[in-house]
Amino acid sequence: MDELSGLWKTRQQAHFRRALRYWNLIGKNSGLMFFLYAMVIISGFYYKKWLESLPHGFPGLLLVSVILALAAMRSPIRTFLVKADAVFLLPAEAELRAYFRHSRWYSFCFQGAILLLVQIICWPLYQYTSGRNAAPFLLVAAVLLAAKVWNIDSRWQEQFIRDTLPLKVLRSGLTFLLIYGIAGGLPTPAPVICAAVMLAVSVLLFHRQTATGLLDWYRLIEMDNLQALQFLRFVNLFTDVPRLRHSVHPRRIISTLFPVRSFRSNRIYPQLFLKTWLRSDDYFAQYLRLTVIGMLASYFLNNGKYTGFVVVSVVYLTGLQLLPLWSHPFPQALEGLYPIAPAMKRHSFIRLVFTLLAIQTVLLSLAGAAGPGRILLFPVLLAAGGLVSLLFTYGYTAHRLSAQK
Repeated sequence: MDELSGLWKTRQQAHFRRALRYWNLIGKNSGLMFFLYAMVIISGFYYKKWLESLPHGFPGLLLVSVILALAAMRSPIRTFLVKADAVFLLPAEAELRAYFRHSRWYSFCFQGAILLLVQIICWPLYQYTSGRNAAPFLLVAAVLLAAKVWNIDSRWQEQFIRDTLPLKVLRSGLTFLLIYGIAGGLPTPAPVICAAVMLAVSVLLFHRQTATGLLDWYRLIEMDNLQALQFLRFVNLFTDVPRLRHSVHPRRIISTLFPVRSFRSNRIYPQLFLKTWLRSDDYFAQYLRLTVIGMLASYFLNNGKYTGFVVVSVVYLTGLQLLPLWSHPFPQALEGLYPIAPAMKRHSFIRLVFTLLAIQTVLLSLAGAAGPGRILLFPVLLAAGGLVSLLFTYGYTAHRLSAQK
C-alpha cells in the first residue's frame, strides 16, 4: 500500500512537468501571446469606460451573480486516472481514500484561484451597479470559496449516483441563490437560509445516496480525460500536440442539412472539412459558444468603439479555434485517396474558414446594431469584422499553410 500513498503525488508531478513543457512552447509563440497581452490591456482600458457609459437600471448585479455562479458550480475533479486504473486499481478502491482526497483538494485550489480571478474581473461592475449596498470583497470571496467547496464535494458524491441531472439542477440553483443573496439581490436572511439548505441537501441527499452507491470509475476517468483534452486542444492552437485524442459526435439533424452531394474534384475537400467541422471534437460547439457570447457582449455594450473591439476580437479568436481543423486526422488520412492537387485542399480550407468567419461577422454586427439608434453601426461593424476575416484567412492562415509544405 506504500505505492498507493505516493501514486497521486507521482502522477501530479508528471502532469506538472508535461504542462510546463507545453507552456514553454506557448511562451515562444510571441506573436499570439503579444495579441493576448494587448487584448488584456485594451480590455481593461475600455472596461472602465464601458462602466461609465452604463445606463441607469442596468442589471449588473444579476449579471455578476450569474457569472460567479457559473464559475463556482463548474467543479470537475482532477484525479489523474487512466483507463487501466478501472481494472488494476478497482480492487484497491477502499485504500484510495487519501488519493481521492488529494484530488479534491487539488481541484479546489486550482479552481478556487480561477474563481477569485473571475471575482476580481467582475468586482468593478459589481461595485458600480451596487453602490453603497456592495458587500465587502473578502466576504464575497469567502462565500464564493465556500460555494466552491460545497460544489466539489457534491460533484464527488455524484460519482456514486447514477441519475445526476436533477442533482446538478438543484446544485446550480442553490449556488446561484447563495451568491445572488450575498451580493445583495435578496433580503439579508436569504443567503443564511440558502446556506442551511445547502448543508441539509449535502447531508440528507448527496451523502445518503452515496452510502448505497458504487463509484463510477468510467465516469470519473472520462471527466479527467476531458480536462486533459481541453488543455491539449488549447496548446494545439500554438503548437502541434502529438497523439491528441479526437472524438466524433453524431449530430444527425445538423449533418442531414449538409449531405455529401458531389464527388467532383472541386467539391471533395469542402465537404470533408465541413463534415469534420460539424461532427469532430468541439469545433462546432466552440464556434457556437464564441458567437453567442460575442452577440450578447455586442448587444449589451451599446457603444460603437467597444462593440467594434468585441467583434474584431471574437472573429480573431474564432479563427484561431478553427486552425487545428487543417491538421485533423480525417481529412489528412484521405489526402492520398483522391487525385487532387494540394493547392485545391488549401483553397477549400481557407474558403471554409472565411465563410464561417463572415457568417459570424454578420451575426455579431446585427447584434451590435440591434436597438434604438444603432442601425448606422451595422456597416461599420460589418466592415471591421470583414477586414479581420480577410486578413486572417487570406493573410495569416494562407501564409501558415504555405509554410507547412
